[in-house]
Amino acid sequence: MTEITIIYIIQIILLLLNILLALIYSIPILFIRRLHSINNAFTVNLCFATICSAIYWLSYCIAIQFYPEHVGGDQICIVLGYFGIMCTIQLPLALVEVSVYRLCSVVYFTKPFFKKKQWAMICIASQWVIGIIAPLPRISINDSVSILN
Repeated sequence: MTEITIIYIIQIILLLLNILLALIYSIPILFIRRLHSINNAFTVNLCFATICSAIYWLSYCIAIQFYPEHVGGDQICIVLGYFGIMCTIQLPLALVEVSVYRLCSVVYFTKPFFKKKQWAMICIASQWVIGIIAPLPRISINDSVSILN
C-alpha cells in the first residue's frame, strides 16, 4: 500500500469515529425527555452539522480512493464543490449561531422573546438556510481547466 492509501484509510476511520461519537452524544439528548432544553437543541444541531460534514467527506474520500474515474466530470465537480462548501460551512455557522443566541440572551435579558424556544429555532433555521444559500454562487462558477494543444 502506498502512503496515500494509508492516509485515506486513516482519514476514513477518523471520519467514521467522528460520526459514531456525534451519534452517541446526540441520541440521549433526542430520546430522554428531561434533556430537552434550548442549550441541548444547539448541541444536537452542532452534532447534526458534524455528522453531515463527516458523511460528505467520508463519501468524498471513498469516491476519490476507490472510484476516481467517476469523480472527474464537470457536472460532478460542480455538485461536489457545492456540497463540500455547504457541508463544511455548517460547522462554523453552528458555532456562530450559538454565539449569537447567547449574546442576545445576555444583552437583551429583559426581553422575553430571547428566552423562548422560538428564538432558538429561528437561530438554528437561519443557520441552515444561510449554509444552503451561501455556496450557491459556486454553482455558476465554471472552474474547469482547458489544455490547449
